[in-house]
Amino acid sequence: MPNQEKKKITTDIKIFAIVSIVIALIITAAIIYIGKPKDIVTVQNNRVNSDEFRFYYTQNLSNYSQYMSYFSTEQEYLSYIKEQTLQQVIEIQILLLDAKKDGFKVDTKEINDIWKQMEQDIRENASMSGLSVRDFSKQALGTNLSKLKGIYNNYIIYQKYIEHKVNEMPVDDEELTAYYEENKESFDYNTVRHILILCERDAEDDVVAEKSKMAQDVLDKVNNGDDFDTLALEYSEDTGSQNTGGVYEVTQTSDYVPEFKEWTFTHKAGDTGIVRTDHGFHVMRLDNIYDSLEAQKEYIQMALRYNKFQTYMNESLNSEEYKVDVKDEYNQF
Repeated sequence: MPNQEKKKITTDIKIFAIVSIVIALIITAAIIYIGKPKDIVTVQNNRVNSDEFRFYYTQNLSNYSQYMSYFSTEQEYLSYIKEQTLQQVIEIQILLLDAKKDGFKVDTKEINDIWKQMEQDIRENASMSGLSVRDFSKQALGTNLSKLKGIYNNYIIYQKYIEHKVNEMPVDDEELTAYYEENKESFDYNTVRHILILCERDAEDDVVAEKSKMAQDVLDKVNNGDDFDTLALEYSEDTGSQNTGGVYEVTQTSDYVPEFKEWTFTHKAGDTGIVRTDHGFHVMRLDNIYDSLEAQKEYIQMALRYNKFQTYMNESLNSEEYKVDVKDEYNQF
């Protein structure tokens, strides 16, 4: 073979090799681009990609599931969850930017300790579900464990910054009193205990008599000083409170059957009795009455601080300090 022809073949092989490498790099870059999470929204220079958005979206699907029946269609419900998630991630990014501007930091050890506990919980739940950590993370958290760490670390900073902002909200006695008086019905509450003996409203007379006697027997035990927690565990048929001593905190605005609530707010601390409702016979004891500012000042003070923080947050969301850009990927999510 002539030298010139050998050189040509060698050159062609080199060119082919270079072209192959270039094509491989282009294909690899394309695969990485396709697999790379797309941005859903940006707030200033902070970016929320599809992995992070999916994490919060998945949590909201779980948190709001009890309200699904309020929506006409599943699609309407899912659209609502999507909108709530968008609002949430924007709020998180605004507060992260505010935290950075304020020089607010969370101790690295504290973040690592919280994440360590979170990771342990994820692994335990995955095992209990019979799933791999990868599959459980995808299903329950919307993303894999390695990506979740960065998302969750930011979430910790966000939560700690909220605590910091709430605690620094100024509250004086005059506005605290005014806030309490305006929201008195929501704040005032009575602590009541009950033991439920189930009995349908239209039950036969002999059944009603039997259940009524059973309730009276239990009331006698209460009045004789028997431990209410023990009695509730033994006799109560209210699965929601039998393991917690039958305790309920009842406000004027809470949703309890009328007879139950009326008894609670027409008796004095220490009173006992029996109330008949659609559920059956309730053996009652009123433990405490909280109907003054002083009785729950610390709680009301914190509620007012949170109220002020929410006002601050609404102003931040509606201001133009930080540019919010919702990407096309949001509509395709």
